[in-house]
Amino acid sequence: MSLQNFFNPRSIAIIGASADRNKVGYALMANLVAGKKNGRKRDIYPVSISEKEILGLKAYPSVRDIPDKIDLAVIAVRADIVPAILKECGEKKIDSAIIISAGFREIGKEGIKLEDKVIHVAEENGIAILGPNCLGIIDTVTDLNASFGARKPRRGKIAFLSQSGALGTSILDLSIKEGVGFSKFVSLGNEASLTEMEFLKYLADDDDTDAILIYLEKLSKGREFMHLAAEITRKKPIVVLKAGRSTRGAAAVMSHTGSLAPDNSIFSADLKQSGVVAVESIREFFDMAKLFQLGITQPLSKFVILTNGGGPSVVAADLVDLSKSLSLVKLSAATQNALRKVLPPMAAVGNPVDIIGDALSARYKAALDILVADKHTDGIILILTPQMMTEVEATAKLVSEYRSKMPIIPVFLGGPTIEGGLAYLHSKDMTNFDFPVDAIEALDGLALGAKKHDVQKVPTKLPAKSSAGRASKMMEFEMMKKLLGDYGVSLSGILVKGRVGLADAITKSGKGPFALKAISADIVHKTDKGAVQLNLKDLKDIETAWDKIMSKNPDAKLEGMLLQPMVSGKEVIIGMKEDLAFGPTILFGLGGIFTEALKDTSLRIAPISKATALEMIGEIKGIDILRGLRGEKGVDLGALADLLVKISKLSMDHPEVREIDLNPVMATENGVVVVDARVI
Repeated sequence: MSLQNFFNPRSIAIIGASADRNKVGYALMANLVAGKKNGRKRDIYPVSISEKEILGLKAYPSVRDIPDKIDLAVIAVRADIVPAILKECGEKKIDSAIIISAGFREIGKEGIKLEDKVIHVAEENGIAILGPNCLGIIDTVTDLNASFGARKPRRGKIAFLSQSGALGTSILDLSIKEGVGFSKFVSLGNEASLTEMEFLKYLADDDDTDAILIYLEKLSKGREFMHLAAEITRKKPIVVLKAGRSTRGAAAVMSHTGSLAPDNSIFSADLKQSGVVAVESIREFFDMAKLFQLGITQPLSKFVILTNGGGPSVVAADLVDLSKSLSLVKLSAATQNALRKVLPPMAAVGNPVDIIGDALSARYKAALDILVADKHTDGIILILTPQMMTEVEATAKLVSEYRSKMPIIPVFLGGPTIEGGLAYLHSKDMTNFDFPVDAIEALDGLALGAKKHDVQKVPTKLPAKSSAGRASKMMEFEMMKKLLGDYGVSLSGILVKGRVGLADAITKSGKGPFALKAISADIVHKTDKGAVQLNLKDLKDIETAWDKIMSKNPDAKLEGMLLQPMVSGKEVIIGMKEDLAFGPTILFGLGGIFTEALKDTSLRIAPISKATALEMIGEIKGIDILRGLRGEKGVDLGALADLLVKISKLSMDHPEVREIDLNPVMATENGVVVVDARVI
């Protein structure tokens, strides 16, 4: 499917065009006519049943009355007549349409029915749809503004896809003030036909786009998105601001678009594996755009801070040092000596390099001449604070001149005093970070997001599942033990069907102490139900424990009791859960009764390799507990990784398995022991 007519149409029909300045139909006309006035060869045809002429252009009562071929229809009429309008577009052989109109899926049941009708008419007539319920589309390269946004952004190399029109207009308006330019802006709306996937495919090979920003509330195709994003991030960065991360946020997404938001932890794993930069706030989102505006689209990690203000440089040094992926360069003795020769005696020539508050632009230049030659430095964070003598604009000119030699990230702090410098940066297609934290977080995010994982091993599509028998049930113990055993996962212990079998089980189990656990689909959390008894020494203890478990769970239907030798070690959890959008997902974290309290877990989408499994283990906050603290020996991380890979393979081979819970798994220096398991 070609999207060319959405970005560079030769002829456009605005259906619902209006001469009333307060109507969306007027805003669409005004924005499109502005592009035509700038010399773009594009024919614009207003369609209105009440107007004869709009903004000097002849209006037509129907799109069918337009004498020429139409590449793109922009529809801004009442929702209930959109299907009829689309049918007319089909008769006119128009294959691309933007539906601005709202009143579809986002309003509930009746709106869903209407949107389904729109989809049917569009498919029947071979029309690709952007929207409905969207702001429109902007292409600064072709000077197209088929939106009702207040202003067209400046031209740049960043594409912006948004599932919120309001957020889109806010970012675009802010970009004009901050000197950030965009190549394309697409308001996706309800995505009845075209989704983020089709536009991402287009942008992957768009020479006018060096980086992509996406605001997402829902995701169309989880695993396909994962593969496509991984492919694109090899060439250009993608930043995602994902909304609906909390329970209330997800509910707000439903009311906003009528769609379910993907599970946040699973979606985050998707982004991590795809090499996508994930951000959590609009500020972070826009700061990434600023970084791209400066031409920084590849990760940088080693920095020098150059400043005329000690306090801000100390704050910046802290932020770099505490970041996950950035560091301050240790300047060589030769570099420091060179700096001493051109800077005042009281200047600091370590890193940060503090050239003192009375520095004129010449002092910045002298320091830059030396620092840009340092081969161990990836970039310079240049901080300027405004003093009476500070030459703000002249320093801004230096930033523009020297950025071809090394990436320079300007952080001009202040208000009215620095406005001239900011204006100069904007005139040179550059921007400024208001505070050090904004620049450093953006740099850190870009570096972290660049780390890709085994996406190529993740199948784009999963085996089709039968819709019958969707009800879930716990797998019986012996069947579960065999299933796990087929993948080399041994479950500790002997299942005892009745009290009389305890003596024989003790003999087979060897020396105690022992643990006794109830095995029942009615008892999920055994500890809470008193269904686990520990440190049992002999047959008498075990029989007493049996009776105690039965007395606390009189109504539970038992398969039997699991008798296990007690095992000491570090408790971890390994799990798998099926997600509707992404399929099997693999979880690792600290286990036992602390799993829910600590919530210290990592997640990946299956299948995973051993290398990825080791990364998962290393990501949890409690990794030092597993590596060994205060002289304790660390656990066998390789054995844990092998177990994760086995569960991953099982989940891919058995689509009927919805959930696996190995908790706890006892990790020791010599291996792992699965103490408890549950398979749904």
